[in-house]
Amino acid sequence: MDTAGRSLAELIDDPLTGLVMKSDGVDRRELELLLEQVARKRLLAIQLANPCRPGLLTAETAPC
Repeated sequence: MDTAGRSLAELIDDPLTGLVMKSDGVDRRELELLLEQVARKRLLAIQLANPCRPGLLTAETAPC
């Protein structure tokens, strides 16, 4: 299985990953909430660093 080309959502949805998470005591919903929280904080940091382009999703911008 080539995991390098798969998204995080695809990896979490993988049945084998689900079994490993279950055996390790990882609650899938808690993990999803954590990842959503991290994504929101990263997006906010990017938006604050680029006030001229609030919809921008990458940190590579030209100064305004």
